[in-house]
Amino acid sequence: MTKNVLASIFAAARDLVRAPRALAVLFALYVALIASVFFFITTREATIWQLFVTGAAALLVPVLFFVVQAAGASYAVGRRGAGELLRHTARSFPKVLAVSVPLILLAVLSVYLLDKLQQRAQLSPEERASIEYARNAQEGDGEAESSEASRPKPPVRWKYLFVSALRLFVLGLLLPLAAMHLWLAAARDGLVAAFTRFHRHIMRAFSARSVFTYGVGMIVFALIPYFLVTKRTPVASNTLELLLFGARIFLAFSLMLFGWVMTLTALARTGDYAATAATTTAPALDEPHTAPATAATS
Repeated sequence: MTKNVLASIFAAARDLVRAPRALAVLFALYVALIASVFFFITTREATIWQLFVTGAAALLVPVLFFVVQAAGASYAVGRRGAGELLRHTARSFPKVLAVSVPLILLAVLSVYLLDKLQQRAQLSPEERASIEYARNAQEGDGEAESSEASRPKPPVRWKYLFVSALRLFVLGLLLPLAAMHLWLAAARDGLVAAFTRFHRHIMRAFSARSVFTYGVGMIVFALIPYFLVTKRTPVASNTLELLLFGARIFLAFSLMLFGWVMTLTALARTGDYAATAATTTAPALDEPHTAPATAATS
């Protein structure tokens, strides 16, 4: 399985590099999404024009987000030409948006429940006060005991760690994987088929091969961009450091798009996606051969 998954991911990355027009369309939509987020964050609500820009950006951000997902899913299911990709994206956008509604509601419910669990797992005011009192008491015992190594450390909160791990598991793995498979199904088969086979897509999303493919893709679209943004490059010149920071930001956002579409394409190559595509094209290939036979028998 590992060899097949890695081969599928490398093939998806190679095909994406060999489709520069489709990649340019995806990158243009992605830049529009980033620009909308930028204007929404940086625009101040002072004048009527700024209020209009903020409101327009607030509407554009979710719309462009699902447009980018529809474009990525359309590319993953085989729409590789620029014009074909744009047309299929326009048709797939309402389907992707509609199939995402249950996942959005589930995400909101998950965040609410996880926040409730986190509040119960946090330290109580009495526990915090006792820890601070013990720390201050030990610091006041002597100069030697005031070092950082001798200070009492707070106890490990296993409940808090469990809630944090559960939050990462639900919001970082389960819901994104389910969303990716539903978007692929909506872009390929349509909205009705995506909803009627909802349980099959969810089961396929949590298969071992799908989870492993998503984990490998996360290295490209999540981990590497994170380190590119957070790690600072020590440079003596301020101008050079600013240029390097801009280059890291550009590379990080580019890898996020490239890795996400690559992962979508690799997921579309696995399981029933490829099998369905083969079965749908088989009757069209056999039809010219069967037509003369039926005519002769009649």
